[in-house]
Amino acid sequence: MPALLYPSPAFPDDYNRDEVRFDPFDPQAAFVASRTRHHIFHPMKSPSIKTKPLVEPKQARAKEMYGSLLLAAQLILSEEGIEALNSNAIVERAGASTPSFYRYFKNKHAILAVLGGQLMERQNDVVRELVSSWNGEGANFVNQVTTLLRKTLEVTESFQGGYALTMALRAIPELRSIRLDSHKRISNMLVKQAMELNPQLSRKEAYDRCRLANEMGYACVELLLETDECNRERIIGLTAKAIYSIF
Repeated sequence: MPALLYPSPAFPDDYNRDEVRFDPFDPQAAFVASRTRHHIFHPMKSPSIKTKPLVEPKQARAKEMYGSLLLAAQLILSEEGIEALNSNAIVERAGASTPSFYRYFKNKHAILAVLGGQLMERQNDVVRELVSSWNGEGANFVNQVTTLLRKTLEVTESFQGGYALTMALRAIPELRSIRLDSHKRISNMLVKQAMELNPQLSRKEAYDRCRLANEMGYACVELLLETDECNRERIIGLTAKAIYSIF
């Protein structure tokens, strides 16, 4: 019987559940797969979601209520985790009514999208600061990337509920586009610096390298958010050197 592969718990919907997937390293499984209409590791495009509320609050009272709902969600994420987050818990924590919640958010994923967008923008501001002060290669490059990673980690940890949001942006299909679109924008922003560092690169190759570097840096931040088993400065330094090697 061929070995079947199922999605990782961390990525529950990365692949189409309607398709049977086989272990590509199992010869029998590969043969069976070749005789069926199923594809090995068939990616499923994630649905997109807006990072803005259904209605933008304009009056002072409305802005206060909207802010209270966001803060309540952040506190629940920070104190109890994403499993405890739902519309009832949010309105109770905010001292608001259920209609108030649904005036601004379709569901809990919608409020997570708004908060996730805010977190990504805070992280991206760190990159924009680096780009504005870019000044060289070699040791300077490694030092700047080290600073970038350290500040990104600090920003994420200081953002209320930042750890839970970071995990949600990767694990929940409706939210993944927020993370991916943000990384695409940042990679495009870094292309000029990459081409200055290595003039032989085409724009497309420079983008690919920036995209990979972006994911490596984000993986470093996620690792240090999830565990304290590693020396932070060592991991950050090693990641900065690994990113430099890409260029």
